[in-house]
Amino acid sequence: MTNKLFSKTGLVALAVLVLLATVAVQMVFRGARVDLTEDHLYTLSQGTRNLMQDLQEPVTLKLFYSRKATEGIPQLRNYANRVEELLREYAQVSGGKVTLEVIDPEPFSEQEDEAAGYGLQAVPLSMGSKDVYFGLVALSGDTSGGETVSTTEKLSEPAATDRGRQEIIGFFHPDKERFLEYDISNLIYSVGQKTRPKVAVISGVPVNGGYDYMTRRPGQSWMSITQLEQLYDVQYLGNTIKTIPDDVGLLVLILPDEVSDDTLYAIDQYVLKGGHALVFLDPHAEESAQGGGMMGGGSGPRSAYLDTLLSVWGVEMVPDRFVADEDHALAVGGQSGRPVRHLGILGLGENNFAPDDVVTANLKTVNVASAGALKLKDNATVRMEPLIQSGIHSALLDSAQLATLHDPKVLYKDYMPAGERYVLAARITGDVKTAFPEGRPQPKGDEQDDEHAPLDVISESVVEDQSLPTGVTVSEEEEEEVVEGESNDVAEEKPQIMTSQKPVNLIVVADTDVLSNRLWVQVNNFFGQQMATPFANNGDMVVNMVDNLIGNADLISIRSRGQYSRPFTRVDALEREAQASLMNKEEALTQQLQETENKLLELQAGKQGQDALILSEDQQKALARFQQEKLKIRKELRDVQHQLNQDIENLGTRLKLINIFAVPLLLTIIVIGLRIRQTRRQH
Repeated sequence: MTNKLFSKTGLVALAVLVLLATVAVQMVFRGARVDLTEDHLYTLSQGTRNLMQDLQEPVTLKLFYSRKATEGIPQLRNYANRVEELLREYAQVSGGKVTLEVIDPEPFSEQEDEAAGYGLQAVPLSMGSKDVYFGLVALSGDTSGGETVSTTEKLSEPAATDRGRQEIIGFFHPDKERFLEYDISNLIYSVGQKTRPKVAVISGVPVNGGYDYMTRRPGQSWMSITQLEQLYDVQYLGNTIKTIPDDVGLLVLILPDEVSDDTLYAIDQYVLKGGHALVFLDPHAEESAQGGGMMGGGSGPRSAYLDTLLSVWGVEMVPDRFVADEDHALAVGGQSGRPVRHLGILGLGENNFAPDDVVTANLKTVNVASAGALKLKDNATVRMEPLIQSGIHSALLDSAQLATLHDPKVLYKDYMPAGERYVLAARITGDVKTAFPEGRPQPKGDEQDDEHAPLDVISESVVEDQSLPTGVTVSEEEEEEVVEGESNDVAEEKPQIMTSQKPVNLIVVADTDVLSNRLWVQVNNFFGQQMATPFANNGDMVVNMVDNLIGNADLISIRSRGQYSRPFTRVDALEREAQASLMNKEEALTQQLQETENKLLELQAGKQGQDALILSEDQQKALARFQQEKLKIRKELRDVQHQLNQDIENLGTRLKLINIFAVPLLLTIIVIGLRIRQTRRQH
C-alpha cells in the first residue's frame, strides 16, 4: 500500500486530489474571513453593514494610490494596504451594491488625468520626494458594470459628474486612522442615497458663513454645520416662517432669540406633531459678536432662553448665570501675556458625559464657553436625562460680567463652589402641551384700523394695480414660484395640535459657542483643500445628536476604531525607564555644575584688582574636581544608553529564538505526541 502511494501514479493522483480539494474549499468558503487583530480592524461594524444593506443606489469606489511612487515609504505602503483591504471588505458585505477599482495614477498617464478630473491632488510627502496620490472617489451608480476589483491595467473611463453624485476623500492621512471606517462609510452613504434626510436650521448666528462686514468678505462656515451638510439635506429657514415643512426630519435651533411669534408657533406645532428638535441656547453667546443672524452684522454677545417653549416643555435655563468650574477651566491668554485659567471656558472629559447614552458614550473631550445650567421646572411632566454635566466643584456666576471681562482672574473673586454638578446638555422626553392654547398669535397690525394699517398691507394693495415696466418679462419658473408663494399665504390654517401626539424627544444644549470652530477644530489650507484638524469632540457630539434624533444611529457605532500600527509596548517601557534614568543623571550634572559655579563666584568675590583674573589654588582644585566628576557622569550616561540598546537587542534576540526554534520545536513535540498516541491505539 505504501509503495503504491509513493509511486509516480500515486503522487500524481495525490496532487490532483489536493488541487480539487483546494478548489472545492475556495468555492464553499468563498468570502469567508477570519480577523485575528485585537481591535478587529478588518471587520466592519454592524452600523456599517446596516448602511451597506440600506443603500438605495449602487456605488463605485475608485481608490487612487501611487503604488510605485511609495516603494521607499514602508509606513505609507502598510497603511495603504490597510485601506485597500478595508475597502474590499465593503465590497464584500454590500451584496454587489459597492464595487471597487484600485488605480495607480502614474505621472503623465490617463489615470493621473482621471484623478485630477475628480478633484484629487498629488501631495509631496517630503522635500525632493515624488508627488503621491492616495485618495478615494465615490460615484453613485454602477460605472464599472461588474463586481470585479480593477487593478492598474484596467483603464477607467474619463471622469464625469453627470452620472450622479460624487464625493471624494482627498488624501488618507494616517493620523486620522481611528476615523477611517467612519469617513469611508460617510462617503458611501452620502452618494448611495437617492434622497437624504432633511435637517432644517433656524439660527441667530451665521453658522453657514454669513458675511463679515469688518473684512468685507464671506465668513467661514462652522465645521460642525458643514459636517451635517455632508450627511443630510440641510435647509436654512428664516426667523419669520409660519410653518415647518412636513418633510423635515429634524429641526435645529441655534440661539433663537429673535424669532417671530409665528415661528415660535410653527416650532411648537412641529414638536407636538412628533418632530424632533435639537436646541442650542446660551446665557452669553460670544460668537454672536462676530455677526448676528443669517445675514451677519451682530453688535455683541447675546443670550437666548426660549422661555415661551421651554416653560411648557418643563425645562428652564437658569437666567443670567453661567457655569464656572475650576477643575475643568482651560488656560487662555491673560493681560500679562501669561496663560490664565478661565472659569467659564471648560474642557470637559469622560467623567462629565453620560456613559450609557449613545450620544455621549464615545466622546473624549468637549469644550464649552460660558455655558448655562439646565434644570427641570416644578411639577414638570417630562423626564430630563443629563448628557453633559459640570464637575462637583462648580458654581453659577453672573453672566453680565463676561461682557466687560478683560482679566479672567477677576472671576475668582465671586467663585464659591456649590458642591453641585450642573446640567449643560440634556435629553428631554415625555408628553407636553402647546405653548399657545389660544391659537396662532395674531399679528399686532390686525387690531388697528385701515388708517393705521401696516405698511406691508398697504403696499400689497397698491402693487395689485401696478403692471410690470415695458420690456420686463417673467419666466415660467418665476411665475410658478409666485403662484406657489401666494397659495401658501392663503392656505387654509391646519387644525391646531393641543397636546403631543406621542412623547417628544428633544435635546437641549445650554451653549452655542460649543458649535464654533475656535473651541474644537483648526482649519488649515492644505494644497488648496481645507483640512480640518479637530482637537476636541464637539463636532462628533453634534453629529451624534443629529444621528440619534433623526433616527439613523448606524454611524454612531463606527465613529472611532483602533489603530493599525501596534506599538512595541515592552520596548517603549524600556525607553521610558532609560529616559527617566538619563533625566536623573542630567539633573545631578546640572546641580553639581551650579554648585561649582557658585563656589567659584564666592572665591572670586574676595579678590580685587588684577588678582581677580588669576585662579587661586583652591579654585584650581575645585575646578579639577568638577571636571573629573563631569567626566564620570558622562560615562554613566553612556552606560545607561548602552544598557538600553543592549536590553532592546536582547529582547529582539529572545523573540527571534522563540519564533525560529521554540515554535517549531513545540509543533514537533505535538506531532510526535499524536503519533505515539496513534501507535499505542493501533497496538
